[in-house]
Amino acid sequence: MRIKIGYVVSYDYEMFFTSVKQVYNYADKIYVAIDKNHQTWSGNYFEIENDFFEEVKLFDLKKKIEFYFDDFYVPGLSPMECETRERNMLLKKMGKGWLMQLDVDEYLYDFSKVRRFLKQHWYLTLFPKLTPIVFQGYFITLFKKLPDGYLYIENNEKFSFITNCKHYEGARANHSISNHLMRAKVIHQSWARSEEQVFFKLSNWGHRDDFDTKRYFEFWKNLNADNYESFLNMHPQRPEMWDKLHYLPSSSIEDFIHSYAEKNKQVLTGIGFFQLVKAFLRRTKK
Repeated sequence: MRIKIGYVVSYDYEMFFTSVKQVYNYADKIYVAIDKNHQTWSGNYFEIENDFFEEVKLFDLKKKIEFYFDDFYVPGLSPMECETRERNMLLKKMGKGWLMQLDVDEYLYDFSKVRRFLKQHWYLTLFPKLTPIVFQGYFITLFKKLPDGYLYIENNEKFSFITNCKHYEGARANHSISNHLMRAKVIHQSWARSEEQVFFKLSNWGHRDDFDTKRYFEFWKNLNADNYESFLNMHPQRPEMWDKLHYLPSSSIEDFIHSYAEKNKQVLTGIGFFQLVKAFLRRTKK
């Protein structure tokens, strides 16, 4: 049983190294998917410096990383449809085993514990059609970089990212099969970027058409150390999901990851026997 990690890489490729350093020593294989025409899911063009590929080669001392180039943008499809399509193409490329997909701005710290957890549940990868599983974790969402630290949200926001299956229904989610909360915490540098990067993200990501991005961008720009405690329920689509902002002094993203991980150890939740039986029976009735 192998643990494979797939990355969807685009305009924010420079964050890849911060993320991959968290998992590299414990992953068996790492795939890096990049649109061969350098187009986002919205059809806009992005650039990747050639130095990036050279840096990856220098970093990849154990020869675990494989690049995957293909046409991931399809005119006429929405950004979310393009995202789901690419993730499914990447899943197929990854083959069998425990299949994990991360974005370059997602940092799964203490990955040795996640590896141990997945190894303990190796048997679920033998016949995935009979025991389809999606493992969910929690996002720790970094919302804004301030001069001396980060504003972040910690509200048990669940997301799917590990599976033994080869198909997603939407982005990384599979709502029609068994979803189990294993409680891994993933630091998500979603909004903690420069103004230019956040604006580009809002214009090109899968949720581009789901809310008033211009208005939300103005709200984000006006946040600072003096007013952040005044704002509650800030998620652009489901307000209560982001209840309030916290602040952690940090000199860099690496410093934030280290400081947060020291105070918040990974505590994972296993799967009970009766949960597996229930999931299996549900599957056989379909």
